[in-house]
Amino acid sequence: MIKKILILFLLSTTLIFADESFEEGIDFELINDSPSAYELKENDKILVVEAFWYGCPHCYIFAEYIAKWDLKNNKDIQFVEMPVVFNKPWLLHARAFYTMKKMDNFLELHNNFFYAYHEQQRTFSNVESIMNFFDSQGIDVKKAKEILSSEEVSKAVQEANYLLETYKIDSVPAIIINNKYKISGRMAKTYDRMIEISEYVIDLERRNRAK
Repeated sequence: MIKKILILFLLSTTLIFADESFEEGIDFELINDSPSAYELKENDKILVVEAFWYGCPHCYIFAEYIAKWDLKNNKDIQFVEMPVVFNKPWLLHARAFYTMKKMDNFLELHNNFFYAYHEQQRTFSNVESIMNFFDSQGIDVKKAKEILSSEEVSKAVQEANYLLETYKIDSVPAIIINNKYKISGRMAKTYDRMIEISEYVIDLERRNRAK
């Protein structure tokens, strides 16, 4: 499974692709050929989903690129992080993610969970280890455990898993735009290009809407 997930990015993510154009089927994949709700003007937001797993080293690095990506904060962008569930440990991490989403300091917890996994080798393989993390962050453990095991979190994980199945996610990190376009690390090849291709596709959707 790890081989399936660990995408081989180029060693350098600073390569310059001057005047590069991006092509469907090469740089990004069309997963739904129907017009998006944004294109049809049924909503005013471009949905940008980042599919990730806390244990993925590429996702950990890519999180820094996402944090610096100003475009995701544009008024016409709805940016959503979505944990992928391929097996039981990943399910537990997804539940931890949606538990953190209920906290006021979600972003801090999200980043610290990533850091703890990759820099402190805390793989969070059981509920107890996750509760120890929350305790170290000053979070009420009883409250965190109740949220983790709640129906609300179960529903959030289930809905995310359903969406990700429709996106045909087979590796992370991945970006899905308007439930229509998918940019994978395998296609992008570098973290910088993953952002650049995403911006290209976002602009493509804006042009489609303006037609």
